[in-house]
Amino acid sequence: MTDPVIDPDRPSDRRLQRAGFTVVCIILAIIACVFVGFNLWHGEQLKEDQATGENRATEHTGTKLD
Repeated sequence: MTDPVIDPDRPSDRRLQRAGFTVVCIILAIIACVFVGFNLWHGEQLKEDQATGENRATEHTGTKLD
């Protein structure tokens, strides 16, 4: 049996897996930060609207189905 030709410039499989895992973790962290940031921003907007009396959270713009 012959050994496969090994490219010395190619990183090991273990190193490629670790790099892929790191990239996925970074992407998930970015998504989580954006999600948390939007929630914080939305909370501040609601607090400001309620303080000024413009509570849009109770508005209903659809048709009434009674």
